[in-house]
Amino acid sequence: AAAAETPTSANYSHKRGRGRKVSFREAERQRLAAEEKAAAASRATADGGAHFNGGYAAAPIGGPYASVHVYPDSVLPLATREESHRPLCGAVPQAHNYIIPERAKVAARTSAKVQMDDWILAVVVRYNATANKYVVLDVDADENPSSASSRQHTLSSKLVLPLPLTEPTSYSAYNEYPHGQLVLALYPDTTCFYRAYVHMPPSMCPPNQQHRRDYMIEFEDENEASGRSEPMRVPQKYVLRLPNTSV
Repeated sequence: AAAAETPTSANYSHKRGRGRKVSFREAERQRLAAEEKAAAASRATADGGAHFNGGYAAAPIGGPYASVHVYPDSVLPLATREESHRPLCGAVPQAHNYIIPERAKVAARTSAKVQMDDWILAVVVRYNATANKYVVLDVDADENPSSASSRQHTLSSKLVLPLPLTEPTSYSAYNEYPHGQLVLALYPDTTCFYRAYVHMPPSMCPPNQQHRRDYMIEFEDENEASGRSEPMRVPQKYVLRLPNTSV
């Protein structure tokens, strides 16, 4: 799940430390029941969107994009045209001296034992300026508060990535990732970020039910002959620059 309060699909999500992604086709088969529920909720709302804790069920746009993927807490404020190239607007990098605030959601790589480009969704607990390290809490800890202490990690700042804060209204090569760009993206209905490729940037993607523009993303998938999943909608909040890190 992309947040603590997730629909039933969270019961079969492949989360960090509990196995790699299932194939796209298998994920679709498993998701059918939750998809039907999300679609029904979507039809019941005034704007046609199923709202989940500030998020939505991604809109069907036909063909291989017709699945409903739930991304709670995903709707970003729209930046003005003048603000669309400021730090953390869409794909614009953070400012060099930016300190991620407490309680902000981030992508975090928690261990050298974890695959190099697999990251989890976490929340900042505090920042240690002297050590230049963050203490973060795995969002999965919300599902089991008794395990919260074991899901808290102290990490170098280069292993903690801020999420975008706003969404552009005016697009350029600076504030969106182009077709074919290798990125980190949050896999649908999970709390894991994986390597993926941009199939379609937001400027070319039809708006979703919240009148926001998503990425169409192809995740790396060893179970597919092409090595990639079918394209899926992923909100801009959960598509990040792939960092060059080492531990």
